[in-house]
Amino acid sequence: MKDMATDVRDLAGSVAVSLEQVFDRFAAMPDKPGAQVHVLFARLYRCTTLCWLAALDEVEAPDLAYWAILRFYEAYQTGVLACRDAPMADVPRPWRKYHRLARRITMRAPMSLHIMLVSLGVRAHVRHDLGPAIHAAERDLAASGAQMPFRPAGAVLHGAHADRAFVTAIHAFVAIHGDHPSKWRRFWLAQCDKGLFALSPVWLGTFEGWRRASRNDARPDAY
Repeated sequence: MKDMATDVRDLAGSVAVSLEQVFDRFAAMPDKPGAQVHVLFARLYRCTTLCWLAALDEVEAPDLAYWAILRFYEAYQTGVLACRDAPMADVPRPWRKYHRLARRITMRAPMSLHIMLVSLGVRAHVRHDLGPAIHAAERDLAASGAQMPFRPAGAVLHGAHADRAFVTAIHAFVAIHGDHPSKWRRFWLAQCDKGLFALSPVWLGTFEGWRRASRNDARPDAY
């Protein structure tokens, strides 16, 4: 059983590696609408995953969350990677607003549109993909023969652990973009970082609402 726990932890860790490869692939694309701009959400998603994995090192019986990370990434593959050039009718409904905006803008677009794009990606992935990922992870854990944690399934993925991981990822995301050649953009990024900290009780409440709604809406047979 210990070997299986190690395996699922390693598999979850490979998601961060895959996201780095996704980022590199998008970054190498020409800066035309619907292409390179996908690096923005990919970078935030990778930062969040790394912070999530680090937080799980301090959690007892984290296997459920590791399985959820794997399933969550599958949903990203379906909602973003497989749909970048697909007809809009073939894009999963929760991801359509994200793709409509992505197909209109480039990396030269105003920062407000970049922030909007990332926000749409976060909402689609958290509000609509997280719940089914958790339910699928519960089945994965049961199939592995591991014991279900005493705490509710979402305890590792909701609340303080998820909040800390996401806040850390947001700050890391802003810091990475802090080397932008435009002084004006660097200034606004710094203001955004301060604003995110000041308003964290508001947007973390919204974020938690999305997580819980996704879990409550998802059916156990969603996958």
